[in-house]
Amino acid sequence: MAYADILELNRRQPRRIISAPLPRAGEGSERIAVTPMTGAASLLAYLGAAPLLAGALTMISNPASGVDRFLVLYGAALLIFFGGVRWGVAVMKPKGPTMRALLGAVLPMLAALPLLVAGEPTANIMIVMGLMILLLVDDLRATRRGDGAPLWYLGVRIPLTVLIEVALLVALAAGMRG
Repeated sequence: MAYADILELNRRQPRRIISAPLPRAGEGSERIAVTPMTGAASLLAYLGAAPLLAGALTMISNPASGVDRFLVLYGAALLIFFGGVRWGVAVMKPKGPTMRALLGAVLPMLAALPLLVAGEPTANIMIVMGLMILLLVDDLRATRRGDGAPLWYLGVRIPLTVLIEVALLVALAAGMRG
């Protein structure tokens, strides 16, 4: 895909998704009708998962390839990236970031740092998987409180996290088989 194609995706009218009821702090469970979601964000998010999918396929064909270490490093990078997203959301709040939001943005990086040093890849992949789930649950809670990312982001993030988890699970299974 060319750079011009990505720019064109960005210029298009955002797609609309109908969201499920999502109560905010102190409010009832009224339905939030429509939330914009850009095609560019979706496309780039799923392209970001492509190396994990390629790594999982490599593990299926050759479990001794050493790709498991790459999967750990890439998973740690994704955790750090999601922390960066949290930082961006926190600093964009009209009243400024809270200490809680900033700590929540830094913790994924601190949790990922030990994964960057040598360790047993199978255990590290399981740690990445667990941390991905914890971050998603915390992001869902933050959005319900009104402190998190916009709903369209969760529309991308939830299936993306499932895709990441499946890729890592396939890699784990292939590694245990081989």
